[in-house]
Amino acid sequence: MRQLAFLCSVVAVLAGGARVLADAKNPTFDDDVLPIVKQHCANCHSNDKQKGDLNLATYAALQKGGSSGAAVKPGDPSKSRVYTLSAHIEEPKMPPNGNKMPDAQLAVIKLWVEQGARENAGSKASVTPKPTADIGLKSIVKGRPEGPPPMPAVGKLKLDPVVTARRPGAVLAMATSPWAPLVAIGGQKQVILYNTDTGALIGFIPFEHGQINSIKFSRNARFLLVAGGKGGSSGKAVLYKVENGEKVIEVGIENDAILAADISADQTQIAVGSPSKLVRIYSTTDGKVIREIKKHTDWVTAVEYSADGVLLATGDRNGGAFVWEAFTGREYFSLRGHTAMITDVSWRDDSNVLATCSEDTTIKLWEMENGGNIKNWGAHGGGAASVQFTHDGKLASTGRDRVTKFWDQNGTALKTFEAFPDLGLKVAVTHDNARVIAGDWSGVVKTWTAVDAKAVATLDVNPLPAVERLKKVETAITAATAKIPPTQAAFDAAALKAKQATDAHNAAVANVNKINADLAAANKAVTDFTAAANAAKPQMDAAKAEVDKATPIATAAANKAAALEAVVSAETVAAKAIADASTKTPANADLVAQVKKKADALAALSAELAIAKKVQADTAAALKAATDKHAAQSKAYTDATAVVAANQKTVATLTPMQKPATDAVAPAKAAADAANAATAPAKAALDALNAEIATAKATLEQLKTVTAPPAPTPVPPKK
Repeated sequence: MRQLAFLCSVVAVLAGGARVLADAKNPTFDDDVLPIVKQHCANCHSNDKQKGDLNLATYAALQKGGSSGAAVKPGDPSKSRVYTLSAHIEEPKMPPNGNKMPDAQLAVIKLWVEQGARENAGSKASVTPKPTADIGLKSIVKGRPEGPPPMPAVGKLKLDPVVTARRPGAVLAMATSPWAPLVAIGGQKQVILYNTDTGALIGFIPFEHGQINSIKFSRNARFLLVAGGKGGSSGKAVLYKVENGEKVIEVGIENDAILAADISADQTQIAVGSPSKLVRIYSTTDGKVIREIKKHTDWVTAVEYSADGVLLATGDRNGGAFVWEAFTGREYFSLRGHTAMITDVSWRDDSNVLATCSEDTTIKLWEMENGGNIKNWGAHGGGAASVQFTHDGKLASTGRDRVTKFWDQNGTALKTFEAFPDLGLKVAVTHDNARVIAGDWSGVVKTWTAVDAKAVATLDVNPLPAVERLKKVETAITAATAKIPPTQAAFDAAALKAKQATDAHNAAVANVNKINADLAAANKAVTDFTAAANAAKPQMDAAKAEVDKATPIATAAANKAAALEAVVSAETVAAKAIADASTKTPANADLVAQVKKKADALAALSAELAIAKKVQADTAAALKAATDKHAAQSKAYTDATAVVAANQKTVATLTPMQKPATDAVAPAKAAADAANAATAPAKAALDALNAEIATAKATLEQLKTVTAPPAPTPVPPKK
């Protein structure tokens, strides 16, 4: 342990205040650590004296360590006792009889170790930082993963830009999340994240390694790979968590800036291309190089893994394009045909087709069964700069002609978007295929709707500091709020007019429907009751014939009965007179005989009268039945003809009304449609204002947390 005794000096508080690092984000031994060692550790760990056999006078001596082994493990502060003992994480705590080093001093040592314990600014880190977690996937999920897509959590990303330059830089790198409304744009020393649905600025992810040349989302949208570096000096690829911007792993032993990079679908590999003409594959487990691909003859300018993780496509400045087996590095296909630099590659979601674009102006499609070129077309005069497949199999591209275009796989231009001020450099499509985003050399980034090529937003790649953005947002809220009353009034007026026109149309429709229904009912009644009248007429006539036939019979029967009744009455009187005479002269035998004879004759007449009366009653009943039947048939006929006449009158009234009522519907419908259509822009304007205000207010609340002055330090109470 004695070789670490020098920590007693290193962790001491520097006299005269904190020292400013030569490079606050990239400390080195010569510039930042050695001055501390010389000031506080030379008495015990110098060329003249080495307690514990540890000499700190030079970087080479430090690397040899002491009697207990190495004091520094580059890239891993947790196993570098120069840090753990200083931070009082392990025993023995250093200095033995002193206080723990201040946090600022510990941060210098920790950062120096994390970044590989470099000797000086010209040195390369001996190791790369380890990932904070094992991100490799056991299986690849094709298509959209389950659950909500990852979006940056509120308050997790920086809201103040790392750099605000005098003017925006060229848009060299840009990518959209495959499953979330999120676009990442490479700015100056930072990645800028925007919500593609609202156009709201979400936050910044710092990139301290130099110019950003490549941005890619992982296939599950959980990670963001950012690559670039310093030309002719160094290149890095850094993987960040989308939700909080936390760095997961940093890879790169490149001697030049990385030009293109991608992470494999299973998240175990990161492939990078650079001016070295090599494709290097790094492990996400430990950051080490797994393999190198040396087939390219010029700068490697494009790199992308297939969505299924099986293949890796790369392209170079000489027009060379290749497909490799992702996990062996063996050549799968050499894609010959481009005559100038490959500027971009993009896989279709099913991994069966690869799109390449080139400075030779063309976009080419390649199938992966035989590596054949299945389609190619001239896309952009002067050179095609970027291409991307959409989830639904279309393609977006931009290029030197300053124009962004939308294609089908036959090379038919579906949409052409308004031209940029300068050369188009990067293109991307949102997760829902609804919007196309592109950026140019002058730093302009525009968003259009894919369906109608309408410009919907311009994204700032050089955002102002939070304080200034706060002022702009407040001004925008005030201006938008002032527009609400007239916009609301315009919408209300349009809505009222639309309601009145719709009501008029509905009334016209109801009127014509009623006329048609009434006319149909009347025509049906005429038809039905004409048939009823026609059926009742012969029955009425038959009943009249029965009455006519029964009337004389009933009359004759009545007359006969009346006559017999008169005879019987007279004969009854005569019989009584004979009987009275016989009573007075009972001895008159002739008179007695006449009484009996008269009585017999009267009985016969009475019997005949009874029969006649019955016949009279029967014939009278038959006549009444015939008369009643005739009356009923006459009423049925009369009623039917009355209904026919009434409905014929209705038909005559409604028929001339039918055409005007029908003709009135079409203009009423047109007026209603026009009035309702007129509400759409008024409603859209109102909704846009409300959305603008809501977004601005949300941004305002975010920015207030950044720009709010620190809370005053409480004054301790006087004792």
